[in-house]
Amino acid sequence: MRRVFVSLVAVLASVAALRPAAAADGVSFAGKTVTMTIGFGAGGSVDLYGRTLGQYLMRHLPGQPSLVVFNQLGAGGVVALNGWVARAEPNGLAITLVAESQADPEAMRRTQAKYDTTALSYVGGETAYSQGLFINKAAVARLADKSAQPVIMGLVGSTLRSGNYQVLWGAEFLGWNIKWVRGYPSTAELRQALERGEIDMSTFGASRDITGLLASGNYQIVSQGGTVKDGKRVPRASFGQAPIMADLVRGKIKDPLTQEAFDYTENVAQIGIWLALPPKTPGDIVAAYVKAFDATLADPDYRADFAKIDPDSPVASQKDIADLVSKLAKVSPATLDKLQAVMKQQNVDTAN
Repeated sequence: MRRVFVSLVAVLASVAALRPAAAADGVSFAGKTVTMTIGFGAGGSVDLYGRTLGQYLMRHLPGQPSLVVFNQLGAGGVVALNGWVARAEPNGLAITLVAESQADPEAMRRTQAKYDTTALSYVGGETAYSQGLFINKAAVARLADKSAQPVIMGLVGSTLRSGNYQVLWGAEFLGWNIKWVRGYPSTAELRQALERGEIDMSTFGASRDITGLLASGNYQIVSQGGTVKDGKRVPRASFGQAPIMADLVRGKIKDPLTQEAFDYTENVAQIGIWLALPPKTPGDIVAAYVKAFDATLADPDYRADFAKIDPDSPVASQKDIADLVSKLAKVSPATLDKLQAVMKQQNVDTAN
């Protein structure tokens, strides 16, 4: 690990003179190497997205630089982003991906993040797709019957993720009869647990999971998170008539602080995977990356390759990301404390 870190520092130091040339002749990365830092394991969804995007992004950047990917795990990506922000030079040769656990104020507080998400120079990426809450049809009647055996809701890890909040608010305001089971190491194992009958219910968003679960005929979609487009939350077509959770609880939340907590979870659910440059990156370099990102999205070869990972992930523009990051940065500690209180009542305390 030390050898990798030293080599990365050497790469960054060797290209520190990029800006003067760029200022004189226009931005060019010819003969340069861009290092992409990913705070998650190789082969996971963030890594696959980053490597696929990065491959084509380099083709569309001026000078067509080469790409090196550096994976560093720890604290849901926070360890990697802490280190990257501290050492990355704002010269366009250091990029990173920001995912939910790195931009969620509650997760950042818990993992002692040492960066300011609003200071990063965002390029573009994908917003989170709407997650659907799938339940075994045999368990549907128990969901609204507090005298029945609780519906078992499965979680990856020990903390709630974006789609899971649907169940938290369903239990809080719709009277859902549920029991949380935590600790599954991945979404793949969570799906297997659902199909084996170990759990009754969980949330899924990847197209391959949705297609497989619906094709079995054994599951019903209780609700979905929806995706924000042009300021309005819209349903995902593949979820059919499944209602959006925000519509189900509208008018039922009376306490203003609880409403703020709900709004916060709705915003967190929109965090996808975003490409970022270091703070204080010059505007011409950011513009070059945004132009290359747009060209990548229009590249038919990229679209064909990315469709193999997930064919319908919604795109997040630079403005989309900036708006959401700004909203999340304004979340108060009192709002986060209120959310923690609700989770403790339901035995899903993320502090444990």
